[in-house]
Amino acid sequence: MLKEEILKSIEEGELLQGSVEAIRKELKKSPKTIVVLDDDPTGTQTVYNVPVITEWTDKVLEKEILNSPVFFILTNSRSLQIQDANLLAALIGSRLNKLSKKHKKELVLISRGDSTLRGHYPNEVNALAEGLQIPKAKHVLAPAFFEGGRYTYKNIHYVKEGKEFIPAAKTPFAKDNTFGYLSSNLIDWIIEKTNAKVDPKNIGSLSIKELRENSEENLQSVLISPAISHIVANATSYADLEKLALACLQSKETILYRTAASFVNAITGILPKDCLTKKEIFGENSTSGSLLVIGSYVPKTTLQLNYLKENTNAIFLELDVTNVLNTAVFSKEIEELISRVNRNLEKGEDVVLFTSRTIIKGESESKSLEIVNLVSNGLIRIVKNLSCTPKYIIAKGGITSSDVATKALKVKRALVMGQAIKGVPIWQLGEESKFPKMPYIIFPGNVGDETALYELLKLLK
Repeated sequence: MLKEEILKSIEEGELLQGSVEAIRKELKKSPKTIVVLDDDPTGTQTVYNVPVITEWTDKVLEKEILNSPVFFILTNSRSLQIQDANLLAALIGSRLNKLSKKHKKELVLISRGDSTLRGHYPNEVNALAEGLQIPKAKHVLAPAFFEGGRYTYKNIHYVKEGKEFIPAAKTPFAKDNTFGYLSSNLIDWIIEKTNAKVDPKNIGSLSIKELRENSEENLQSVLISPAISHIVANATSYADLEKLALACLQSKETILYRTAASFVNAITGILPKDCLTKKEIFGENSTSGSLLVIGSYVPKTTLQLNYLKENTNAIFLELDVTNVLNTAVFSKEIEELISRVNRNLEKGEDVVLFTSRTIIKGESESKSLEIVNLVSNGLIRIVKNLSCTPKYIIAKGGITSSDVATKALKVKRALVMGQAIKGVPIWQLGEESKFPKMPYIIFPGNVGDETALYELLKLLK
């Protein structure tokens, strides 16, 4: 019965007239610079022709604020320990606040987080608020991500797997060693994540019915209520998110957003578009092979990797993570892989470099995160030492794709070209990078069915 309810809500939502034109008019009437702080590179999975910066000096931020109505800042904060994530959010908030006042620019700030609820919340958003000098800003929580099958219905966040809608807390994502959680109901999730520091009576909720039937003015009564500090946004269609976005833009309330990727489209007025063709992705033919780097260890990625092994003739090279705490052995293994990857790429062979599927767990959440970063550093060393330009690079997983981009490929600014398949963005790398203009494809660990990686490689072949 519940599945039928959600499906009906999705179908009805897709038939609704959205608010894109009204949002664009509002942004034209009252110009705003929309800044998305992305805790890994996968947040660009619904937009196109939008820049991404990977550094946040005053000079870099000022240039984007003056020239880009929408831009992403890749913080990769999900790979940071909680104290470092807080310091970074506060620093960026402070710099943005100073530049906003200097140029009299109104900013809309979005903290883009994982659509399966993993990440530094609420501390990261609270730290951003402190830096912006708006400590009492309301939090709007909107994790719906339709391209990846994430829907929020009756305050419960669902992950669509096949034909089933699974409450998020019952998925493997909720068992994350660092960012695990117990609650699928977003009101309960906020209470859980804030260690009950937020009273349930201070958490508001906008239902699908309210979003679809109420005017923007009526919706604002929830937004401006002094008793409400957090607002849960239900959504099963873009029309729902667009209605919410328009009400927020028209409101004078101070708001910070913690959302998944779909909300970025809604509040910017960027309509989703078709995935890129092979011709649009590749400007020039290349005789070298391609490289797929898989660091993500979630079960979905493992299924996709296994399917790939059974159905392609790519070269598969494994980085054994069981040696990660034995520095000498791990380092020797990496050197051997550098040689093998380069040799295969130069022959024009497609290479899949992947970490072994054993999860090495630390004695605490912070220790587990340290181990994740040690493994990622191994992959970085290999990519950093590539001696020929691959036709393209695919990076699988949030932390992996960020580290490969910023630490191995030295990307400082990239342009989001669009998507290769739903939820999988392609960046064109800047001139400063190791491989200028090369297509860099970011494949989130939690996107697609078991055939998705294979289908992508087939498309690009």
